[in-house]
Amino acid sequence: MKIAIASEKAGETGYRVAGGHFAHAPLFLIYKLEKGAPKLEEVRENPLALMPDEDAGEHSHHHHGGFHGPSKYKFLRDKVLSDINLIIAGGACMTSIAFFLGEGVSLAFADPSTPAEEVLKAAVEKASEGRLPELSVYAWGRLVDPDEIE
Repeated sequence: MKIAIASEKAGETGYRVAGGHFAHAPLFLIYKLEKGAPKLEEVRENPLALMPDEDAGEHSHHHHGGFHGPSKYKFLRDKVLSDINLIIAGGACMTSIAFFLGEGVSLAFADPSTPAEEVLKAAVEKASEGRLPELSVYAWGRLVDPDEIE
């Protein structure tokens, strides 16, 4: 199992969950679970991070060569996250959620600026239980199904 955390630098040596839509996060921390323990495999730069988010806010319906909607998420899946089973992010839109769930990728959401290692620990615990839901939220120090939140 491989986990990608949509991240940004936090100080000299740390990372935190990036704010905003995960498709525009500057970096993805890529972890591989080996015998139940996460191993940082690489830090991947996101080529979409520097592109304007044509799906955000008010914009014209004239997209001038940029990525938009499903084509943007297909690019991200094919070129950056092709080997990922779980994405941990600070935000997303319904189109990206539907696209990645359709690709068999689970999504977990955490408050932006949460330390990446903290959310990773919760994801590893949930995965070790064999009950990783398609969608989950980081709350109370663990990943929970949104239906558990009142």
